[in-house]
Amino acid sequence: MSPNSQHIDSYQHCSEHETLKLNIEDDDSETGAGIGVNNRHRRNSDEEQAYNENNSFSLFELVKQRTKSRATLLLLLGTVILSLGIGWFASDWFSSKHRSHHSKEQVDASAEYIDDHATPVGSIPDLIWSDEFEGDAVDLTKWSFVNGNGCDVGLCGWGNNELEWYTPSNAHVNNGKLIIETRKFITAGSPPTYTSAKIISRGKADFGVVETNVDKSSGNTLERSRRFESRLKLPWGVGIWPAFWMLPTDNTFGGWPKSGEIDIMENIGKEGPNTVHGTVHYGLDWPQHQYSESGITMSMPKTSSPSYNRSFGNLNETFHTYAVERLPGLIRWYIDDIEYSSITKADIEPSYRWTFDEDFYFIFNLAVGGNWPGNPLEQDGLDGDATVFPQVLEVDYVRVYEGIFPRIAGKSVVDCSEENVVYEVVNIDAKDISYNWVVPQNATIKEGQGTSRIVVNFDFNTMESNIIHNEVVHVQANGIKDQTMLSSMGLAKLQENGIGIRVKIVDFDGKCTPTSKMRTELGGYNFDCGRPSTCTQYVLHRTTDEFTCGERIEWLMNEMGMDEKEACWKVGYEQFHGHCGPCNPLLE
Repeated sequence: MSPNSQHIDSYQHCSEHETLKLNIEDDDSETGAGIGVNNRHRRNSDEEQAYNENNSFSLFELVKQRTKSRATLLLLLGTVILSLGIGWFASDWFSSKHRSHHSKEQVDASAEYIDDHATPVGSIPDLIWSDEFEGDAVDLTKWSFVNGNGCDVGLCGWGNNELEWYTPSNAHVNNGKLIIETRKFITAGSPPTYTSAKIISRGKADFGVVETNVDKSSGNTLERSRRFESRLKLPWGVGIWPAFWMLPTDNTFGGWPKSGEIDIMENIGKEGPNTVHGTVHYGLDWPQHQYSESGITMSMPKTSSPSYNRSFGNLNETFHTYAVERLPGLIRWYIDDIEYSSITKADIEPSYRWTFDEDFYFIFNLAVGGNWPGNPLEQDGLDGDATVFPQVLEVDYVRVYEGIFPRIAGKSVVDCSEENVVYEVVNIDAKDISYNWVVPQNATIKEGQGTSRIVVNFDFNTMESNIIHNEVVHVQANGIKDQTMLSSMGLAKLQENGIGIRVKIVDFDGKCTPTSKMRTELGGYNFDCGRPSTCTQYVLHRTTDEFTCGERIEWLMNEMGMDEKEACWKVGYEQFHGHCGPCNPLLE
């Protein structure tokens, strides 16, 4: 793959699909701009209009079009009305019971999912809203349907050349799960058509952030956040595009993307079953908008400890949790309680407005085709196996917690031979806890095992490239003696499965990698974008996924014929200002 990748020629979703591995592939969250081609344009005010004009009550038109018998029509409409009434009653009763829930404990991801809905456990700690999908239909007190293909609001293919037609009949609830199914229909002499479903919580479940500081009697100041989490089993196939995401309720700062977009989880089948992406969109009007994105590919972490035997399984075969934590001026992304990306207000401002403290609502959808994922394959070939239909996105639950969540503080990017790197469990007020830490295979815990703080030495002296995306630092509480502390969901997660942070190993100066060493012996890159004080060799060796800032600039100059200033501006401002911004020649 040349350094232009899809990130330069076709933005596909206006988010760089870095392949972090977790073994985690890629790096810190990236920032760039989608310039003019193949953007996921659907995230805009036109979609808001589609919601307003095409919400769940357009089911009448769908039924009328597809029902030949008037008697059948009346029967179906009666069923809908009855469902709405029952849904209202059930919701009212549910609220009066303070959201009592059933157990959905996470099982080993390598094992077959075992449904344990039958075991009531009382209220879930720190929960402020959820849908556990316990009924037999989508709860219309919490969700509305979006229908059609966008053409009725002038946004055919939802702005991305998608192929699906959304209809409520493709979403149902069964055995405690929301099932969103995409189906394929073949008509002689015509291309295939596809149906799917999309639900949104706008006006029914909308959430902003909360003030974060909590002063404890011990003198600690802890951060309180809201955590938006869902447990999902993904579909898989070329051209399949499931998403769990959020849009702003009120568009306070203008239409998309000015008021923002938060993508908690997206997957495109052509990357395989185990890669997901977390993204925010913001900035100027499309197509000059900005985004910050990181992708992560799940696999078995290589660690120094044989006791860390957590098997993740394929994301389309087992259930996994996907979450973001939102605080004022900060968002963090998680998969199975492993933090793999974050973005702060300081990363965006003052050039652009931070919009992500406003109220946002949930969206689940399963798209087919489009600029980013490509279209389904009709037969096996070089691009992959033929796409099988139907495909299903399963949602076990979606929850909003508000509480204090412990996390690991420490470096997410380390040098291949770096020593004395500190990792510490923070945002916790509990004492007398024993911790079991697990570090990458080519790292050692110098001191601190059993405590909340460790010192780690890294020794990756046989790297085959100048970046390894595959490592994770993990910690689990061995036992929390005070069981009343487990009323906190954050502490419960710390004890049950532990928490983690992905770590990327880099070699900027050629100590560990022959290819990097060759570059260093040649004196590094022979340009500095006219900014020698900021566009240093260190910055030029920063990775944007598979390629460094310098490699991308070099490619634009050598292959696209750009001069140095133009290439530096394109990479440092338009595409990857999160990493390569110091090389922007127009930087003030």
